[in-house]
Amino acid sequence: MKTSQVEQNRKLSFKSKVSAAFIGLIATAFFHSSALADVNYANTNGFSITNSSTSSAPVEAVYSHFVQHVDMWWPKDHTWWKGTLSIDELAGGCFCETHNAKSAAHMQIAYIEPNKKVVMTGGLGPLQEMGIYGALTWLFTETDSGTKVTLTYHASGAIQFNGVLSSSEDATNLVKVVDKVQAQQLKALTAFSNEN
Repeated sequence: MKTSQVEQNRKLSFKSKVSAAFIGLIATAFFHSSALADVNYANTNGFSITNSSTSSAPVEAVYSHFVQHVDMWWPKDHTWWKGTLSIDELAGGCFCETHNAKSAAHMQIAYIEPNKKVVMTGGLGPLQEMGIYGALTWLFTETDSGTKVTLTYHASGAIQFNGVLSSSEDATNLVKVVDKVQAQQLKALTAFSNEN
């Protein structure tokens, strides 16, 4: 088999895995997300995306739901095992998931200013195994009608599929998926805050 065919087969294999892992997430994101989203940039070396959503709840309530009730609003199909999620409300803390003897650190808390701003660092989901590392910033802003939450993810690292560097097109397509998934996560928080 020629090298180009081997490389093409590896890319197709990865794309199939990504498609299988994200197909439900993409469909749900398209149909349930009314958050405002923006891919600031995307290339083979990283990306920057921003999403925002509003809640009619006061900023203290939205922030409290974010930290103390993450297991109730974070979509379970965005977890490793549909396990229990928690956020440690301190620098160096963990946004973690546990299920029986299994555990995973989704991200680490780098900065926390209650009711205003939380910065998490790391790579979410399959980005971890790609070696993608970034800063995920949650900004809580009081408005006349409630709270605006802005979620920005700046991530760096070579986007690769099974050890093969991605094309610019494949990198852009992957980032679009990440953007839609994060819009869904953010919308889940503001919807939960509206209802509780």
